Amino acid sequence: MKFSFNKKDILEVLAKIQGITGRKTNLKITSDILIKAVESTITITANDLETVFTGTYEAQVDTPGLLSINSKKFFEIIREYPNENISINEVENRWVEIGSGDSVYHIVSSDYENFPETPVIENVNFIEIAAKDLKKMVAVSSVVGYLSEEKRTYVLGSLIEKAVVDGEEVLRIVSTDSRRLHCFDAPFTGDLDLGSSRVIIPKKGLVELGKFIDSDIETINVGAKDNHFVSQRANESIMIKLLEGDYPDYRLVMNFEEMIPIEVDRAMFLTLMKRVSILTSEDYKSVIFNFTENNLTVTITNPEIGESKEQLMVGFSGEEIKSAFNPRYFMDALNLFEDEIVTLNIKDSKSPCIVKSMKNNNLICVIMSIHIS
Repeated sequence: MKFSFNKKDILEVLAKIQGITGRKTNLKITSDILIKAVESTITITANDLETVFTGTYEAQVDTPGLLSINSKKFFEIIREYPNENISINEVENRWVEIGSGDSVYHIVSSDYENFPETPVIENVNFIEIAAKDLKKMVAVSSVVGYLSEEKRTYVLGSLIEKAVVDGEEVLRIVSTDSRRLHCFDAPFTGDLDLGSSRVIIPKKGLVELGKFIDSDIETINVGAKDNHFVSQRANESIMIKLLEGDYPDYRLVMNFEEMIPIEVDRAMFLTLMKRVSILTSEDYKSVIFNFTENNLTVTITNPEIGESKEQLMVGFSGEEIKSAFNPRYFMDALNLFEDEIVTLNIKDSKSPCIVKSMKNNNLICVIMSIHIS
């Protein structure tokens, strides 16, 4: 096997797949990448048994073949190699020669026959979704995870389903850890077929997918088939193995119709949350929200550190509402919005606070209140 390529063609992709090949599994070879050289291209595959990446790139192939080589070391060598054009030559006993002339590396490869088999998923019914919306879906999935009631196991995954909003079909992602919930709806074109009414996608796979959503991409094709969520663009694809199990009924906490909407300046409120969170600790994570006529007072008393009090003028009227929340959950939620003004929707001292845009309900963040003793 012998081929050469231009450094700039694959350096970035080698950097992005380090999260896949760096994950510890029961198979050591998952820390490798599989390189297939044929005709005038090389195909690079990374597979951690849950997330599979494949990408095809231009190369000059002198001798076709297959090669399984340590991903991290290969990436570091290519990154630091002084020349733009790099040659790869497999010599005897699986030794691989990287480079030529004054800068040459020799490293041992693995038996490519032991590399995990890449799932063959054909005839996927893709839909087209805006890249910025898919990026937002990845961000929404940042909530840690939830306890599966069916299997009594902790699940690091988000729900993806098809929903109908105002007569239009949307792709919805819901992520919750029982203390907060993020829900985002994205429009799409095409005929969405998830194989079932809803699927659960692992957080890690979404994080890896997010690395390949570049700012210069307008749309991406996604679909689901054979227990995999599949994303495809140009010469690259990512397959994420779906999780099994139930998912909490998130709709129970998303009813904001009877709540009091309170408009706040997003940037100002985010800054306030950052300030009060300074005095939180592992044992004292909550702050007190006290809504009174046209005023919100936020206080924290931490006997380990100190206390703080902040006041903000808001358009609130009615009976006083006093509740406790984790300010860091608000910080996470507010960072998902781009609006200058958002609404905090609250009902009473025991109800959650629902953060949403004034313009639409595409993004809804629910933050559960904390009992005040």
